Amino acid sequence: MLTLNQATSLTKNVVKWSAVIVGSIILLLILIRIGTFLKEIIAPTPLPPPTVSFGKLPPIELPTSSSAQQLNYFIDTVTGVLPKFPDRAEVFRIEKPSPDLLALAKTGEKVAQAGFSSSVIRVLGNTYQWTDPQSSTLRKINVDIFTLQFNVSSAFLENQAVISGVNLPDPNKAKTVAQNFLSSLSFLYDDLDLEKTKTNLFSIKDSALVPATSISTTQVIEIDFFQKDIDKLPVVYPKANNSTINIFVGGGENQPQVIKADFFHQGILSESATYPIKTASDAFLELKNGNAYILSPSNNKDVSIRNVYLGYYMENKEQNFLMPVVVFEGDNGFIAYVSAVTDEWINK
Repeated sequence: MLTLNQATSLTKNVVKWSAVIVGSIILLLILIRIGTFLKEIIAPTPLPPPTVSFGKLPPIELPTSSSAQQLNYFIDTVTGVLPKFPDRAEVFRIEKPSPDLLALAKTGEKVAQAGFSSSVIRVLGNTYQWTDPQSSTLRKINVDIFTLQFNVSSAFLENQAVISGVNLPDPNKAKTVAQNFLSSLSFLYDDLDLEKTKTNLFSIKDSALVPATSISTTQVIEIDFFQKDIDKLPVVYPKANNSTINIFVGGGENQPQVIKADFFHQGILSESATYPIKTASDAFLELKNGNAYILSPSNNKDVSIRNVYLGYYMENKEQNFLMPVVVFEGDNGFIAYVSAVTDEWINK
C-alpha cells in the first residue's frame, strides 16, 4: 500500500511526464506546420488545372472604340509596375428566361403597379407596350415579356413641368424615386448594389439632353444602378460611369416623375468554371497594339495608366457567359478593357 509520500511523488511524476508528452505533441505540430509553410514557399504544391468546363467560349463582343487615335501608354501605378493577377478566373453562366404561357398577363400586372394600365399593344415579337393614362408626358413602357427588359419613353422634352424643373428632387431623392419605380415593377433585383448607384445631371437644350454644368441648371437627373461584385470583382459595363440600367427623373406638376428609362438586366447563375487568364503584362501589350475597347478616350496622346484590375464585363445585349476583362484606368477619365481569358479558350 502506497504511503502518502509515495503517492505524492507518483502524482508529481505523472503530471510532469504528462506535461512533457503534451508539450512534445504541441511542438511537433508546430514544427509540422512550419515545415509545410516553408515547403509551400520553396516548392509550392501546384494547383489543379482550370476546369474549363464550358469548353471554348464565345468572344466578348466589345464595341468599337470611340477614338481611332494612336496613343502612347505609360505605367504610372502606385507601385510603379503592373499588378500580378492569379492564373485563372471564374466564368459564370448567364440565366436564360423560360417560356411562360402567362408571361403577358404577369407582365401586365407588374406594369399596372407603376401606372401603365392602358390596353396592351404588341410592338414586335415578344415586346408589348402599355401607356400611363395619368401621365402628362404621355409616358409609355415597352417590355419584353420573357426577358423583362424594358424601356420607358415620354414627351418630356416638350413638357413644361419638366422644363421648368418644378418639384425636381435633389440627386439623393431622385435615387429614391428611381428605386421606388423599379420596386413597383418588381424589378429592384437583389443583385443590385444600391451603394454603387450613381447620378448624372442634365439640362434640356434645343430639345435634347446635355450634361448640366451645375445643380442649379439641372432639369433631368439620370440614375444608374450597378450589380454587386462577383467573386470580389466589380461588374463593368460598355459606357464609362453608366450601367445598362438607367432611370431618368424629371420634375412634375405635383411630384417628381420617371420620364425615361432603359432597363437591361441579366441574372448571373452560380454555375461556373475556371479559365486561364492573361497576365497584366500580356493585356497591356494588347492595349498598346490596339486590341482593346477604349470607352473613355484621353484628350492627350500620352496616357499614364494609374490603375489596372480585373472585372466582369456585362454587355448591353444578351450573352451566354459572364467573362472577365482587364480594366485599365488612366488620367482624365481614360478607361479601356481587354478580354482576359487566354486566346486558346476563345472561339475565333
